[in-house]
Amino acid sequence: MKEWNFTFTPIGGGNWGWNTVRARGVKSAINKANKWVKKNFPDHELDVNSVNCNHDTYMMLLRAFD
Repeated sequence: MKEWNFTFTPIGGGNWGWNTVRARGVKSAINKANKWVKKNFPDHELDVNSVNCNHDTYMMLLRAFD
């Protein structure tokens, strides 16, 4: 299992957020991320193109929310 990070934004635009899910592949990560966003932020949507398991991106996201 890999840790996949992703970003999400309010429907219609606005401030964005991010989180991570654990999954084997990208399709599973997208499904889990979609479910997480819908459960926790129903008025937001997943940025599907942001789903990745790159450690450098993860570190950049951490620094962005210091």
